[in-house]
Amino acid sequence: MSRHRRIIKAGALCGLIGAIIFALMWIVAATVDSNWVLGEQTLSELGGNRPGRIFFNTGVILEALLSIVFVFGLRYTLSDDNLGKAGSVVFFLAAISLLAVGIFPITTGVYHTVASYSFFGLSLIALIIFIKPLQSSRVFGAIFSIVTIVAILISLGFLFLTNIPTAEAVAVICLLFWSSIISIRMLTAKES
Repeated sequence: MSRHRRIIKAGALCGLIGAIIFALMWIVAATVDSNWVLGEQTLSELGGNRPGRIFFNTGVILEALLSIVFVFGLRYTLSDDNLGKAGSVVFFLAAISLLAVGIFPITTGVYHTVASYSFFGLSLIALIIFIKPLQSSRVFGAIFSIVTIVAILISLGFLFLTNIPTAEAVAVICLLFWSSIISIRMLTAKES
């Protein structure tokens, strides 16, 4: 296996493992904190002075670190496309912002707010940038571009039609789903 392919596989594994770990840690934190209510409180509230904060903040930090490796794998997968490279840089910055969300929980005030808005904004921009490179990629193709568009539209629809806690949870679920299917495709694609 070439070095190029090893980087892609490592990134894909990290993308998939990160999504699974974060989903599990979110569930554990919400279970431990029986007062947290999906759709009424933001995810970040799980990371404040609450019983499940260690699980939530650890999940956020692990997902961020694994996402950094994921983005390098994705960048190598889209290496022939300058727009794909640009999307990878923006997604890398989103992962750094997510790391800051875990390091600066909601109790830190403005630091957390800036990190959180940066994460969601940069993630949205990255997904928009990825639409064309995914469509023209030999590895991904039109279906992955369509899935990306659907994830964006669902997230924005919930943002405009519901409250922030619900929209945030839906956006995170869409990102977890998106990174998981992208990772699975990166793992199963033949080396070119």
